[in-house]
Amino acid sequence: MTADILSSMGYALLLTVLLEGLFGVIWGVRGGRNYIIMLLANVMTNPLVNVIHSFFAYELRLSGFAMVLITAVLEFAAVIAEWLVYKSRTDIKRPFLFSLCANGFSFLCGIIINIFLR
Repeated sequence: MTADILSSMGYALLLTVLLEGLFGVIWGVRGGRNYIIMLLANVMTNPLVNVIHSFFAYELRLSGFAMVLITAVLEFAAVIAEWLVYKSRTDIKRPFLFSLCANGFSFLCGIIINIFLR
């Protein structure tokens, strides 16, 4: 991987951690342990989702509906993985809904940021 890709993935992870942490504050998540677990869950899922997404987009040169479908499947997989972590390791209320909303929030913020960076 080139330095640009690694840098981009680092920014994506940092942004995801910050945005989902902010979402946790809005959701009413309490306790430093919960935030550490949220951080670790994102470190577990975000780079993997980005690597797989990049593979399909740049190596296989997929686009259009195929990439929308792949993105949806990858994001939903991240929601499920994080939900399982939150359900078993935190006291976050309604962990599936939290995971779905936190991921949706950071995903939409990422889209908005990318629109402004173009």
